[in-house]
Amino acid sequence: MSKEVTKLKSAPFILSLILILTVLVSAVFIFAGNAGSGAHVTIYSGGEAVWSGDLSGITGEKILTVVPASGDAGPLIIEGIDTSYDHYNIVRITSEGVSVTDSDCKNKICIHRGTVRSGALPIACLPNGLLITVTSDSDVQADAYTY
Repeated sequence: MSKEVTKLKSAPFILSLILILTVLVSAVFIFAGNAGSGAHVTIYSGGEAVWSGDLSGITGEKILTVVPASGDAGPLIIEGIDTSYDHYNIVRITSEGVSVTDSDCKNKICIHRGTVRSGALPIACLPNGLLITVTSDSDVQADAYTY
């Protein structure tokens, strides 16, 4: 009879241990799948693709100034930081992801978006007509994302 009581007392511990191991293994697979291997960044300005590149090919960081189209001139991509234009977005690209670090827009929502590593949500600056997307070459895509 005492062996049955001992088995019943250890059952919650064993079930908890199995649950914790399951969560840890699941987390490893989820984060390993979103590691950014084969991630591709495309920058659109005014609906036109103006720059594209692989995150894995970036060493250090790449800083770009994106100037939207004005008048007869189309959108510009300038290497480095150039804030001399009326409207601009400073984009920082590393092997870890892409982010907007400075913008002349009023609300700065594009800056507050942070670093994007996956295609779950793009970076957008509507006043300047900027859209930055990250896509993956891998065949495995998530069905849904939760934020």
